[in-house]
Amino acid sequence: MSKPIGYFTGTMPGDGSLLDDMQQAWGSTFEVLNNSERLWLLSSVTGMMTADTTEDYNPHEVSDLTSATERFDELSFYEQVALAEALIHQIKYHRYNR
Repeated sequence: MSKPIGYFTGTMPGDGSLLDDMQQAWGSTFEVLNNSERLWLLSSVTGMMTADTTEDYNPHEVSDLTSATERFDELSFYEQVALAEALIHQIKYHRYNR
C-alpha cells in the first residue's frame, strides 16, 4: 500500500499548494493515475529539476554517461524502476557526493 504524497512532501490537506491540488484531483496516493501518467509526471519533474543550473544541479558537472544511458533498453521495466528509486534515494540523502 502506498503512503500519501504528504508523507513524502510534508504537504498538508487544504494548504492550497500545487501538491494539495494534485492530491485533491488524483487522491492522496495518486490512486486515480495509471502508471503511464505517473511515469509522465516523473519525467516532467526530473526534466524541471535539470532544466537550469541550480545549487543542486550543474550540467557542467555531468560526466559522459552516454554509454550507459544508451543501454537502458537492456533493462527490464522493473530494473529501470529500481534504478530510478536507487538514484532518487541517493539524491535525497546526498550519498556519494563528490
